[in-house]
Amino acid sequence: MSTTATRPFSTMWMVLSVFIFIGVELFLGGFVGEVLCGRFVSAMLLLRLQVILSLAGYFIGGFLIGLFSPGIRMLEPAIGASVSVALTLIFAIFMPVSFLQVTSGKLLMGGAIAFLLALLGAYFGERLAGNVR
Repeated sequence: MSTTATRPFSTMWMVLSVFIFIGVELFLGGFVGEVLCGRFVSAMLLLRLQVILSLAGYFIGGFLIGLFSPGIRMLEPAIGASVSVALTLIFAIFMPVSFLQVTSGKLLMGGAIAFLLALLGAYFGERLAGNVR
């Protein structure tokens, strides 16, 4: 079996992808966001930038996993992204802000968007690595 062959689903890569998504979002939010915004911006611009960087984090994380994982790993980063969204919403239960309330609609919508962005990122990462045509 060649290294570019599709391999069975790997729980280890799914769990690793959750941590990769968290790391990418911390990097984007902590460094890139600070460079783009600086100190004095409107609340709406800051919110938009946070959403854009969060969405970009799922694509970039999926891309990195697709690039560096052995064989073709498409589902692992996509499911890991959905798990990451679920963890974020579960943590939001403890937040005192009312608009962060957990609902099944938010969980499904956020999970689906993160799944698709990570899947797309993994596809491009696998393609760059030469595993997918």
